[in-house]
Amino acid sequence: MNKNVHQGLHGEGFIYALACAGGFTTSRMNLDIDGVDWQIAHPGPRGTTRSPRIEVQVKSSSAPRIKDGEIHHSLRVDHFNHLAGPGFQIPRFLSVVIVPTAAEEYAICTDRQMQLSTAAYWISLEDRETLPTEPGDPASVSVRIPTRNLLTVETLGSLLAGDRAGDRGGATR
Repeated sequence: MNKNVHQGLHGEGFIYALACAGGFTTSRMNLDIDGVDWQIAHPGPRGTTRSPRIEVQVKSSSAPRIKDGEIHHSLRVDHFNHLAGPGFQIPRFLSVVIVPTAAEEYAICTDRQMQLSTAAYWISLEDRETLPTEPGDPASVSVRIPTRNLLTVETLGSLLAGDRAGDRGGATR
């Protein structure tokens, strides 16, 4: 399997495992043409919302650039624009999964546990403006994701509840 495809598959599996561990339902998009890999939902009411759901675009990196408590992830402008701005009926998030460089370290199994390596982080881009895609414009944008936005079963539940505390990353071209 191509290394990048394998890495991406692990990243998506990481998000799927978190959702399953939280007891959330998942739906994999059959085509990635609208910037969404997974839809994650809470089965039934959560607080005052009935059956809340979110959509997630999953990216992965085996060599993340981390500076001043932020992951600097390069994202194609068209992928950024699928996530940026207001108006989505279902909230959208970018998740970057940091993966080991060696595929054999993706999942370490013993008779007591399976450890998925390494960690996932999230950010909402709803407060960002979409970017122009005219010829001559940069093809990518640097998205800064705070390392405090660690994606866990608990934070995934909070995102489903509409709580985005701590989401203060940025984007620069």
